[in-house]
Amino acid sequence: MLDPVRRKIAGGLRWLGVELIRKSNSDSPRVMGSYPPLQEYYLTGSPNDYYIHHGYESRLQNAFFDDCSLQEEWQKEVYQFAQELAEREQLNSVCDIGCGSGFKLMKYFADKQTVGLDLEPTVRRLRDKYPNRAWMVCNFSTPAPFCPDLVICADVIEHLPDPNQLLEFVKLLSPRYIIFSTPERNLLGVGTHNGPPCNPAHVREWSMPEFRAYIESAFEVMDHFVSNSAQCTQCILARPLRSRA
Repeated sequence: MLDPVRRKIAGGLRWLGVELIRKSNSDSPRVMGSYPPLQEYYLTGSPNDYYIHHGYESRLQNAFFDDCSLQEEWQKEVYQFAQELAEREQLNSVCDIGCGSGFKLMKYFADKQTVGLDLEPTVRRLRDKYPNRAWMVCNFSTPAPFCPDLVICADVIEHLPDPNQLLEFVKLLSPRYIIFSTPERNLLGVGTHNGPPCNPAHVREWSMPEFRAYIESAFEVMDHFVSNSAQCTQCILARPLRSRA
């Protein structure tokens, strides 16, 4: 039990999204074993494994996740960061890959030219709800007919059996900036280091070193940080690789 001073500190940190103590429950009462061994914490894997460490087990038959009912319960900070970037760099057009309900795209970029990409029936619902905005069915094999200033891909990559298709698609968009986010595997808790993910909708999850190595294989990483520790969200700001003279 925490003494009054520690309880007050813990409450303040919790308000900021930081948990001071690890809570146990009947499903996972142990704390030891929640994280990778220290010597493996910064390991990365090969390009064939999307830079995830050797021995990791993916879930290739993942469940479909329908987030049409959600607003900004998740990835709020990712979109706030994207909005700040757009204001600072005077970006005028935004492409949101895996836009879900479209709520965050409309809230933070109503003054920009936007296009949201997702799957059916989500796109049909978005066209009905926001008929004056552009919505497209996401198809990584079809070249995109636009070149936005900013691409947002918030917590999408962990749902894809072959995320290389996403990276190649983003390259074709030729944006000035790209923002990726995905869960930080080592923050999630027990049973995630070697996979498969605890979330049935996730194919695979990356640690921060692995995710940076993966994104750096295709883009120039400009920033990499945890945007929401309570939700275990890591965020990368990147841009296309500059051509060498």
